Amino acid sequence: MTQKIGIHVSGADGMLGDSIVKGLLEMPKLYPRLQNSNFQVYAGVHHETEQPSTNALVVKVDPVNNPDSAIHALKQASKLFLLIDPLSGEIRQKDALAFAKGYINAAKQANIEHIVFPTPFSKYEAPYSPPLTPVDDDNEERTNMRSYREQFEAIESTLLESFSRSEITILRYPGVLNQHLLYFANYITEKSKMPLIDNSYMTFECCDISDVVRASCRILVSPIQSHGGKEYKITGPNLLTTDEIAIKASLGLKREIKVEFMSIKQLKNVLMETTSDEEEVAYLLELWGLQGYLGTARKVQVTRDLEQITGSTGKSLREFFENSYDDFTSPQTG
Repeated sequence: MTQKIGIHVSGADGMLGDSIVKGLLEMPKLYPRLQNSNFQVYAGVHHETEQPSTNALVVKVDPVNNPDSAIHALKQASKLFLLIDPLSGEIRQKDALAFAKGYINAAKQANIEHIVFPTPFSKYEAPYSPPLTPVDDDNEERTNMRSYREQFEAIESTLLESFSRSEITILRYPGVLNQHLLYFANYITEKSKMPLIDNSYMTFECCDISDVVRASCRILVSPIQSHGGKEYKITGPNLLTTDEIAIKASLGLKREIKVEFMSIKQLKNVLMETTSDEEEVAYLLELWGLQGYLGTARKVQVTRDLEQITGSTGKSLREFFENSYDDFTSPQTG
């Protein structure tokens, strides 16, 4: 009798979830043992019309308003990749924690054996007062809303209360995902300037979405005992100062890119020219530097966890810009 290996990816509506699903579907080519098992990937989405380009089984799941849909979907799987992605356009800030709790409750009832929880936040190294997500001062409802960091920490706590530690893997990918810089593509193309938060002393952790995908997929197709109970932090090969980010961009794009320091409000305005979703902008600003900007204690470091999981190092920021040359270059600047 062959072993059943079913993996459910929540939040598969967005770029990260879609990439995880596609990465998992490639795993049987790399690991022959999966070809001899009942290996199946389930893409949990808000609308069944999504994910048409993959061979995954697309499942409509609404753990907030229809908890039974999550239970039914997870009964087909043995592992859950609990992805909460505010950039997918489907999860609103007020629902993020409820969405995750709905999935966690369903996973408990469906007897899920292993949960991998990716989070874009590192732990604080000292007591702190959680900053609010940057919002307009006159929007009282959003000002009183829990920050994304608070919600992700609450999700992590709920997981640890609901499952044994050996059934959980925490995968942190803090700081700036290289692909986030595509939000500034038009600005960089037109001005040859990199907009960054007005704090020249900040140091950034950067990593590439492809490395998060590689690590996630490797963990998900491995035996539970290999990664259960462990916590990893995926980073690129180097920490980068603001000047170093500009240097990497200049080398990758083959022209001089300068840093343009901005306040939170100015940075928000630049982002709003790319996306009209204020919650998406608030999430990005919180990820990129609000905590460091307000002086709270967060340990910034490079790890070798990616190499430990996958056997290779991560993609550098310079490589990202080299591979994305056309996105940041117009015929005039090129």
